[in-house]
Amino acid sequence: MRHYVTQSYTVRRPSLQIVPTCPPCPCTPGLIRTETFQYTAISDGVKNMYTSSDAVMSFSTSGILDPNEVSVVNLFINGMLQPPNVYVVQPGVLILSDIPVQGVPLILQFIKMIVS
Repeated sequence: MRHYVTQSYTVRRPSLQIVPTCPPCPCTPGLIRTETFQYTAISDGVKNMYTSSDAVMSFSTSGILDPNEVSVVNLFINGMLQPPNVYVVQPGVLILSDIPVQGVPLILQFIKMIVS
């Protein structure tokens, strides 16, 4: 009587994976060109309203622009991005809800997106 050594094999069957389909990508108009502008002033520690005439011209590329004519407005006080509920921007005017410490920079960044 002969004895045969047999090896056992594990047979793996491919499992069925259900992968959700991705929604179609939104139509992209191509590259979006941007223009950026910056208004910089230095806080005097007294007032909470600044105008275009308060700009430090060596650090500014514009006055305070009309927020309805740009895509994005960001305010940085002493380098920290501020939430939109602590300031109001109008053409030529920046109004803050509080008075910043004297000597800190106030930087308004304006971004205009232009679709060609």
